[in-house]
Amino acid sequence: MVARSGPRNTRLLVVGLVALSLAIITLDYRQGQSGPLAAMGRGAQAFMAPLQQGVTSATRPVGDFFSGLAHLPSLERENQDLKDQLAALQTKVAAGTQRDAQLQQLLDLLALKNSLDPETVPAVVIANGLSNFHYTITIDKGSDDGVQMCQPVVTGDPSSPRLVGQVVAVTPISSEVRLLIDRDFSVAGQLASSGETGLVVGEGGDQDLSMLNVPPGTTFPEGDAPEYVFTVSYEIEGQHGRYPPGLLIGQVSSVHESSNALETDVAVKPAVDFSALEFVLVLKTNASEGCA
Repeated sequence: MVARSGPRNTRLLVVGLVALSLAIITLDYRQGQSGPLAAMGRGAQAFMAPLQQGVTSATRPVGDFFSGLAHLPSLERENQDLKDQLAALQTKVAAGTQRDAQLQQLLDLLALKNSLDPETVPAVVIANGLSNFHYTITIDKGSDDGVQMCQPVVTGDPSSPRLVGQVVAVTPISSEVRLLIDRDFSVAGQLASSGETGLVVGEGGDQDLSMLNVPPGTTFPEGDAPEYVFTVSYEIEGQHGRYPPGLLIGQVSSVHESSNALETDVAVKPAVDFSALEFVLVLKTNASEGCA
C-alpha cells in the first residue's frame, strides 16, 4: 500500500513559509527603511498615489459642497454682520461730514456777523413754505430778539455775503422770510462789470431771477467769464434802500436783447441754495410800514 504524503507535505510547506516570513520580518526590522518590506511598501505607495489623488479629486467637490451646506447659516450671519457694520460706518462718516459742513457754515456766518455794519440776529431755519405760489422760510427768532418787518436776511461768509430775502411776518419767537425767488420779491441790483443797474425780481420755483430795465447794448464779460449781480445802494426822496450794498444776489445765466430794443433781458441764477439753507442772519435795519 502507498502511504499518503499530502497532509504532511502541506504542513511542511506552511512551516517553511512561516519560517521564511519570520526571517524576512526579522531582517526588515533590523535593516529599517532599507529592508525588503519597506521597499515593497514604498513601491505600493507609489503605485497607489495616483489612484488616491484621482479619487480625492473626484470626491472633494462633493465633500466641499456638503461642508458648505453645513456652514451656510453661519456664513449668512457673518455676511449680514459685515453689511451691518459697513452701513454703521457709512452712517458715521455721513454724519461726520454733515457736522463738519454745519460747523463750517456757522464759522462762516460768525465771521460774516462780525464783518457787517448793521447789528445782526443769528437764526436757524425751522421750516419752509415752498409751494407753487409762495416761497418762504420760518426762522426761530422774532420780535423778542429785535427782528422787525422788512429787515433783510443774509447768509454766506465775509468774502461773499449773499442775499436770502426779507422778513414779512413777525411773532415774538419766530419770523417768516420771503425768499428772493418769490414772485412778490424785488430788489435793486447792479452788474459787477459794467455797473449798470436794474430791478431783480423772483420768478418762482426753480426758475432763475429776472433782471429788468437793463439798458440795451449793455456789455457783459466775454467767453466763460462770470458776471455777478449785487445789491446796490440808492436814495429816493431821502429814503435809503432797504438792502445794504454789496450783497451777492446771483450770477448772470443768460442775456437776450428784447425785440423792442428798449432793454436787455437778463436771467440771474440765485447765489443761495435754498434747499440746503440752515442758518441765516437778520440785518437789524430800521423798520418801515412798507417793504420796498
